[in-house]
Amino acid sequence: MADSELVPWLPFPLAPVSNGEWSPPPPSDKQLKVMRLLDEEAEPRARKLGMSRRDFLRTAAGTATAYMVMNQVHGLAMAGDSAVLPVTLEQTRDPVAAAQIFAAEYFVMDVQLHHVDLEAFGNVRALATLRFLESNLSVEQRMQNLSQANMIKEVWVDSETAVGVISGVPDGVPMGPEVMAETRDMVNRLSGSNRALSQAMIDPLDPPNGRLPISSLERQVKELGAVAVKTYTGNGTAETPGWYLDDEEIAYPLFAEAERLGLSMINVHKGFPSISNFDMTGAYVRSRDLPKACRDWPRLNFIAYHSGYFPGEGNAEFVGVLQEMRGRDNIYAEIGSAFAVAFLSGPDQAAHLIGAIAKEIGYDHIIWGTDSIWWGSPQFQINALKNLEISAQMQEEFGYPPLTDAAKAQILGLNAARLYRVDVQETRNAIQADNIVRIREELGGMDASRTNYVYGPKTRRDFLRYLARANA
Repeated sequence: MADSELVPWLPFPLAPVSNGEWSPPPPSDKQLKVMRLLDEEAEPRARKLGMSRRDFLRTAAGTATAYMVMNQVHGLAMAGDSAVLPVTLEQTRDPVAAAQIFAAEYFVMDVQLHHVDLEAFGNVRALATLRFLESNLSVEQRMQNLSQANMIKEVWVDSETAVGVISGVPDGVPMGPEVMAETRDMVNRLSGSNRALSQAMIDPLDPPNGRLPISSLERQVKELGAVAVKTYTGNGTAETPGWYLDDEEIAYPLFAEAERLGLSMINVHKGFPSISNFDMTGAYVRSRDLPKACRDWPRLNFIAYHSGYFPGEGNAEFVGVLQEMRGRDNIYAEIGSAFAVAFLSGPDQAAHLIGAIAKEIGYDHIIWGTDSIWWGSPQFQINALKNLEISAQMQEEFGYPPLTDAAKAQILGLNAARLYRVDVQETRNAIQADNIVRIREELGGMDASRTNYVYGPKTRRDFLRYLARANA
């Protein structure tokens, strides 16, 4: 069965999905094999339970079966000291037993959430990714899947996410600062508690007709309520295709303005190079400019979004930069899309991603983000981290610290809460009976209402179509 036919019913995507900023690689031979084997393994299990394959794959046992198949294809142990994604045969057959894999409760704070401003960018030309959605939906219905409302459902109703940060995108396309603030306020009004925050989006190059110069930061903070800066060093013009964080003429005025306005976080895209007319090499999204910027601006925290991850290459360069910065406390690694892509490349690759970062800067400096709505509901990523282990074998061979429950709690939310000054206990108390919890219960729980759709480009061809149409 083709991947495109399975996508709505899979427990999670089995190949990379792009957020429109980078070109996804084609599914590897191993990923294609996982798809085929999961289809084969799901059929008899579903039949024995008296379920359709579609319904079975939506259960915890369906996810456990996917874990089993991934371990088999990637040659990984199912149990014992060398297992990184432990699962038992019973859990692949019994939804109740499988539910125990994901039973642990964590405070989840996602710092990388996006959607599309349909009023400004809701034209068909700019939304080539819509072809990945169900063909029997109208164009209008497909566009609504990328809306504020569906992002709120996917993230807050259909996952364990407690607090989320509406994150900036280059040039404010397809979502500008005003809509980011509007979405934040919509979430908080709907829930009746403080579930969302928003960032400011700034382009220090201030290109002609640019809408997000440094001079706009004061308004974004004071009028729109932004609590952090988001910026893209790989975003530029024909004359200046990008910039660097350690450029004293371009970047430092932004940092000075952020400090003046009382901000403490500079969130910067590192990794996942975009293929565009002006940035073919990805040099500007490399991590080499972090050390000097962090050293020169010690009162600012620099959060490297995507952890400097390059598909096909990993994040070795970023880890090397972190080695140079040992002892520096104002560098953080956000793992949005990097974790998902690494996990789908093999659960051991996700363990390496996190373990290598933790070895250099500690688990208290890894920040949770998922790049949803493009990946659909973030719950599959939450579940993956819940079950992921850094095996005793990897700890001994590579010197990684163990991925304990406490470390997972830090990654999934406590670290971001500390940076964004979110009171975890107060927030937990407030959301226990807020309107989002009530809505979720009325729908039958987050597992019942979750669609398992993904929304981003899944091939290079469709990414290029997206670029061409979005820039038309």
